[in-house]
Amino acid sequence: MLYILVLILLVIVSVCLVGVVLLQSGKGNNFTNAFESEATFGNRSGDVLTKSTMVLAVSFIVLCLLATILYKHGTSTVFKTVNAPARQAETNMRSMAQQEADEAAAAAAAAAQQAEEAAAQTEEQKEGTAEQAEETAQEAAEKTAE
Repeated sequence: MLYILVLILLVIVSVCLVGVVLLQSGKGNNFTNAFESEATFGNRSGDVLTKSTMVLAVSFIVLCLLATILYKHGTSTVFKTVNAPARQAETNMRSMAQQEADEAAAAAAAAAQQAEEAAAQTEEQKEGTAEQAEETAQEAAEKTAE
C-alpha cells in the first residue's frame, strides 16, 4: 500500500516539475550571457518558480529512492496483483496436465490388466487343450489295449 502511495506521489511531483520548468523563462538570451557569472551559477536569491523547481526536484529524487527501496523489500503489491492471473493460469494448466497424465496412466494400467487377463485365459485354454489331448490319448491307448 505504501509503495502505491509513493508511486502516485511520484507521478504528481513529476507532472508538477515539468509544468514549473516549462513556466520559467530563459535566463540568458545570447551566447555572451552564457559565460557571465550570474548566468552560469545562477542568482541564489531566486524567485518562486526557481525555489519550487528545487523543492520539486529534491522531492522527485527522494521519492525515486524511496520507491526503489520499497520495491527491493518486496512490498510491491502492484506487480504481484498484475502477475496473479498469469500465475493462476499457469497453475490451472499444470493441474490440467497432471489430470490428463493421471487419466493416461489409469488407461494404461487398465489396458495392462486386460492384457494379463487375456494371457491368463490363453494359458487356461492351453492347459485345457493339453488335458483334453492327454485324455484322448489315454482313451485311445485303452481302446488299442483292448
